Amino acid sequence: MCKSRPDDVNATTPDGAAWAAPEGLGGSKPVVDRGALQPRLRIALIGTDGLPARYGGFETCVAQLAPRLAALGHQVEVFGSSRGRSARAADGPGLRHRYLPLRANGAASVPYDLLSFLLSYRRSDAIVVMGVSAGVFMPLMRWLAGPRRIVVNVDGLEARRSKWRGLPRAFLRLSERLAIRHAHHVVSDNHGIADIVSRTYGRSSTVIPYGNDHVLQLEPIQVQGILQHRFGLEPGSYLLTVARIEPENQIAEMMEAALAAGSERYVVVGNFSTTALGQLLLQRYHNEPRIQCIDSLFEPQALAALRAGCRLYLHGHSVGGTNPSLIEMLPYGRPILAFDCVFNRHTLGGRGGYFATVSELAERLRQPDAPAWTPDPQGELSDRYQWARIAAAYTWLCRRERSI
Repeated sequence: MCKSRPDDVNATTPDGAAWAAPEGLGGSKPVVDRGALQPRLRIALIGTDGLPARYGGFETCVAQLAPRLAALGHQVEVFGSSRGRSARAADGPGLRHRYLPLRANGAASVPYDLLSFLLSYRRSDAIVVMGVSAGVFMPLMRWLAGPRRIVVNVDGLEARRSKWRGLPRAFLRLSERLAIRHAHHVVSDNHGIADIVSRTYGRSSTVIPYGNDHVLQLEPIQVQGILQHRFGLEPGSYLLTVARIEPENQIAEMMEAALAAGSERYVVVGNFSTTALGQLLLQRYHNEPRIQCIDSLFEPQALAALRAGCRLYLHGHSVGGTNPSLIEMLPYGRPILAFDCVFNRHTLGGRGGYFATVSELAERLRQPDAPAWTPDPQGELSDRYQWARIAAAYTWLCRRERSI
């Protein structure tokens, strides 16, 4: 399925026919902003915690997307939360940051997203909404927006995550449905998400993944020094996972498999202290030297060293579309074993290795096939995840007439 589509920045028309991507959004042609001769846009980016990034994939996306849109000549305004924030991002040419005294996550994300929209739409030509938290207000937003474009990135279709039950899940499903129905354009970050949107809501979407050409690359001597002095590790001596500690990310299952396979060391980086599962795993493996838990690490150099030095990367995400933690691993040229689901297969273009159960993963770890599991860091996947290409795709959508 992936091989028939030259790039992950594309969409379909209502009857399923492929649209012709603007130059720079498909194949290996250089990225060219088709809007170069058109009036520049005023673009608001709302729905995230803001910058500097301190939360997740959406924030990383905005951190890379906003300055690139500004560099194309657009006026960009990024909304963020001031709650608990010790530092704020600096404004720059064509780039402004605005902070609201509300939490950006959980139930507070609904009024936060709505207020962000109300404060931005009058002075914007396009509003890019990251997530569907305020989707229940999307009919109102659409009416207020008038001729302005509303572009909604549906993320990983949050209502499908196992942590939501009952009323919260019903609310998220309603928000999802209204956001997808009333937005001018819908963005999916993975073909698997686009297929769900089409099948569930009869709506086409534009597939725009996240990028990975921003990740830091270190010299081998730097990698060794950081691993030894910071984490007590040697290059090539450990398995690695970087993930949120949630049930659908298979963290407990991968720990079990690594121990069953006799792995020397399994290092997991994630938000252990802030989730129930994370705290449980910290207690369970407190005295197990082969399991090394690193809590909420966001330092680029430390992450780069861990990624570059691992023997093999394990990715257990089963939902959420294109996971930034997976594509950010690709430039390091390490073997990857991923949970076997449609999202991960689309993200990796079918490359890498896959597992479906604890026993299957343990068996693969006992008999590794590193060459077969190592995606080429300079191959087709590298072209797919370029931030300049992604910025051009968002610019194109912000100008485009509504797609149904």
